[in-house]
Amino acid sequence: MKLAEAAPTRRQKVELKEQAIMEAARDAFLENGYDGTRMADIARRAGIAEGTVYLYFRTKNDLMRAFIAGFWADLTEHAIIAVEGIDAPLAALSALATFHIETLIERFDIVQLTQSEPVHPKTSQQNREYMRTYVQVFDDIWRRGVDRCIFESETPLWLVRDIFFGTLEYSARTIKFHPERSAKLVVENLIMVIEQRHRALNAEPPQTIANSDAFLDRLETLVDRLEGVAGSQ
Repeated sequence: MKLAEAAPTRRQKVELKEQAIMEAARDAFLENGYDGTRMADIARRAGIAEGTVYLYFRTKNDLMRAFIAGFWADLTEHAIIAVEGIDAPLAALSALATFHIETLIERFDIVQLTQSEPVHPKTSQQNREYMRTYVQVFDDIWRRGVDRCIFESETPLWLVRDIFFGTLEYSARTIKFHPERSAKLVVENLIMVIEQRHRALNAEPPQTIANSDAFLDRLETLVDRLEGVAGSQ
């Protein structure tokens, strides 16, 4: 005999309704933008009364902030999972880069929304805090690599971080509009440039000007290749 399923608890009902509101808000924000979305639109999509939405979120900005917080929390959680158990710093960076660029391409519209919508200054400050938490995944990998002398320590961390994420974000935007281009190739070349930079700073000084020029030519070729992958037509 099949047992009847237990009725949802009050807490579960509240959570389910909040989830429905969040999903409706996401769809409305993506379709109409922040300014073009009304709380009534969200309520209609969620299949509830407008007054019920206000019981959960006092303002549209509160709802937007909750949406953004959920996005960044999910992003950070999955970034940590992507590099979990990978001890080698270069391999961990490659895994993080792959996760980041694939996520940007897949969730391009949501990323654009969280970064470009004109919302309350407090929301912008919270966005920066969420981003700091997210990029900490990169920072931890980089510091581990520096401690093991796998990465060089001369370049400031903030600069390496900006090069890493900036390259991936620019490339993701390009690939979004040119799907024939390869995210894998972007990651491979980015990691190669990082590795080559470390080798350059830790190698023995070139014995001749010719040797020095040859090395610079090789490094310049790698950078040109990376820019070629990322650049738009």
